[in-house]
Amino acid sequence: MTRPNRARAPEGASGTCRDRRRPQGERRRAWLRPFVRANRAITASARLITSTILCVSKAERSVRRRPVGASRSIHAATARLVDAGGRLTRAVRDIQRTADCLVLDPERPDDLPELIVEATESVVWLMEWLGEVADDVFARHAAVLGGLESGALVPERPADRRPRIRLAPRPTPIRDFLQARQPRVIDRIASILRRRRRTPRPAALRVPRRSILGRAPPLSPSACSDHLHRPRERKEGFS
Repeated sequence: MTRPNRARAPEGASGTCRDRRRPQGERRRAWLRPFVRANRAITASARLITSTILCVSKAERSVRRRPVGASRSIHAATARLVDAGGRLTRAVRDIQRTADCLVLDPERPDDLPELIVEATESVVWLMEWLGEVADDVFARHAAVLGGLESGALVPERPADRRPRIRLAPRPTPIRDFLQARQPRVIDRIASILRRRRRTPRPAALRVPRRSILGRAPPLSPSACSDHLHRPRERKEGFS
């Protein structure tokens, strides 16, 4: 019995459960999606700027011991600042789209313009903070590079290359197999035959001789013993 791919709908079902479009009264507002994306971009850019500051501080603690590694860490942290600037640019674009949608929506919330103003102020403040952090990071990176060029910072010894672990191939022991291989088939399967379970034959079972008159008696031990010990009768007409 096979099950159908789709369950059968009950009688009288209107099919509105599969309609993914919301009714006109419950449809999402046009300004909601860009406003949410703008807030997400603002939060992500703030996290990127904070992580860049922590990364640069960690690299400065090891600049005397590992100046080359610290320079590489600071250089990698600048990519986060570039990503934060791109997110802020997208946030400005989404805020502008939100403002454009509000003009066409007569049923907009009363406190929404205030939220848009707060988001705009956050973007402006983050852009100023991003500029200050970028200048600080570039200045510290330039100081590390200048110390390496002047000799004030001694480059660390390059790390030794880790030895590669090479696994030697393990060839198939063909020669050992051929030496232990039995030449005859019966010798190779002897162990399998010994493991097979066979029904032992009864010790008192004997097969009677073939009779010309009819079928042989049943192969029971008692009948076979009686038939063999019974004297043979001579037939009339024969001497």
